[in-house]
Amino acid sequence: MRRPLNLVLGAVPWEVKPLQLQLQDPEQGHLFGFPFLRGRIGQRPVLVAITGVGKTNAAMISTLFISQLKPRRLLYTGTAARINPALRTGDIILGKKTVHHDFGSLEADGMLYRKVIGPLTGRPTNYQYAADQELLELAQAAAQTYEPPKVTANGSSYIPQIRPGIICSGDVFGMTETKLQDIRTKLKAELVEMEGAVIGQVCHELQLPHLVIRGGSNLAQENPGDDYKRLGQIAARSAALFTLHVLKQLPN
Repeated sequence: MRRPLNLVLGAVPWEVKPLQLQLQDPEQGHLFGFPFLRGRIGQRPVLVAITGVGKTNAAMISTLFISQLKPRRLLYTGTAARINPALRTGDIILGKKTVHHDFGSLEADGMLYRKVIGPLTGRPTNYQYAADQELLELAQAAAQTYEPPKVTANGSSYIPQIRPGIICSGDVFGMTETKLQDIRTKLKAELVEMEGAVIGQVCHELQLPHLVIRGGSNLAQENPGDDYKRLGQIAARSAALFTLHVLKQLPN
């Protein structure tokens, strides 16, 4: 009988590559045509796959892999744009809560966040989801024993910081400053990306412990393309290497 599986997902290949390179006895496979790589981190069985970008892709792949493979827990690693300007490229936020920033009603003064009718009678669907508390505490403890590689970005070199925070998600790549200020004011989010809140929602509904781990890349802005290309790889590596460290601390 196989030992309980640890499922690690990221949106794009470079967000999970550092983890794939560390898998012992790796085996490639496909689930309904979607590729994955299975192996071990120490004695812990780990399966790594990508979801693709955006909330629909993340919902589809996470639901499929959870329902078919019955993992013990899910870690989602990758990059996110920095809403909080005090964060630096490569700084890591452990998502104590993930929030849909485009969920509710868009009014003249910005978003009105609210629950909506869900698939089960009497159980509305929320727009925000807490991480598994045990996993969050384990990751915070792991941060105390982790020695992050130095990051060089935006004209300076430094050691990345790791701490809990709020991460928000939506199906837009760039955003106006008006939208970003609305997020800062109403959600108190520090990073923005395109998948984390869906992971929180799926894991909540399927009762699976989860944690979203994100490295800050570019400053959130209306046209992030060039900055993301320049900084995204740095942020992805930062988050992935810490996720690897967390995996090594997990109970068997």
